[in-house]
Amino acid sequence: MPPPPHHTLALITIGQSPRHDYTPDLPFLLPARTTLAQHGALDALSLAVVRATLAPRPGDPVLVSRMRDGTQVTLSAPLLAPLLGACVRRVARSGAADAIVLLCTGEDAVPEGVGVPVVMPQEAVRRWLEESGRGRGVVVVSPEERQVGPARGRWKGVGGCRVVAGRAATPYGEGSAEEVRQCAEWIRGVVEAEGMEVLVYLDCMGYTLEHKRMVEEVVGGKVEVVVPREVVFKAAGKVLGEE
Repeated sequence: MPPPPHHTLALITIGQSPRHDYTPDLPFLLPARTTLAQHGALDALSLAVVRATLAPRPGDPVLVSRMRDGTQVTLSAPLLAPLLGACVRRVARSGAADAIVLLCTGEDAVPEGVGVPVVMPQEAVRRWLEESGRGRGVVVVSPEERQVGPARGRWKGVGGCRVVAGRAATPYGEGSAEEVRQCAEWIRGVVEAEGMEVLVYLDCMGYTLEHKRMVEEVVGGKVEVVVPREVVFKAAGKVLGEE
């Protein structure tokens, strides 16, 4: 009997690759018999160029990612779209990937004519919430203040859930751990005030399993904390036949 097939999963970040912040979590997330290849929409650009040409304009939807050295960048979704689409199509045309994972929960439009399965985090999380939401109250955490309102609207009513609160805490940079910890303290107060079962959802692929553990530790109780990379890599495993 031939050995089970080996797969190549391409991770495409809206920032720069490689995403070293994924390294500690990959042993717990990566589907069986899978090799990673990493690509970034901003790989060919300097930080100065990114800040000069891709910064959000008034009214633009805001996305947040990181450069190769870990520097956080705030991006305009419309200005980024052509670069991201070109990166996805380039990876697909290479024929080297069995599936692609887009590392952004804020994007929901799959580039056309790709020809390779693309796992979209927003879609994967939506499906998970529809199956597991159970009408709970949801606290949504976003990387940047301008993302809080759109994130609350995005998840309102999904799986019968009621978004009870939203707050910003960045997953990137040296101050991330303290921001997330302060946010967790605030969430604990929200949970105590709600007096109901609450799901805490950290709405960015940049949040790590360590961020999840930190929030669980601070909030305590029977609160479920979810980071999207857990949900998204499980969805990728299904696409690759490695459930």
